[in-house]
Amino acid sequence: TCAPMLAALCGSSENGEMATATITDVSPKNFRHLLFHVYGGSVPKDDLKAHAKAIIDASNKYSIVNLKLEAEEAYVESTEITIENVMDNLLYADAMNLALLKEVAVDFLADNGEELLASVSFNDLPGHVVKDVLVATARKEDKQCDADDID
Repeated sequence: TCAPMLAALCGSSENGEMATATITDVSPKNFRHLLFHVYGGSVPKDDLKAHAKAIIDASNKYSIVNLKLEAEEAYVESTEITIENVMDNLLYADAMNLALLKEVAVDFLADNGEELLASVSFNDLPGHVVKDVLVATARKEDKQCDADDID
């Protein structure tokens, strides 16, 4: 099934009656987006951008992978990564398994390392994320060395 967690909610009770499921952690509008997507519709880009994080969270909870990827793309397109928000975005990307957002945040860290060292705490980063940042920084340095060799 396209949405196994949603399908599990729609089972029947022990006596064969339709089960009722109360969903309190997703807004009605975003839940309609989930259902619309599951039934073959496309969520409008403007709605994806406006509600990207909520749609990512709901899509993740209900295992709707394609919608989660679309919402992640919309989030990345509509969000400027800054020194003030890079760590929040990196931790969110890691927690939600958002590869595209994680790549953008890690690249931002690699590109702005010296400036970030003075203003951002790395204490909350899991070890595997620190490794990703170090790899991106090393790749950036390798590219710079290669470019210097060409000149």
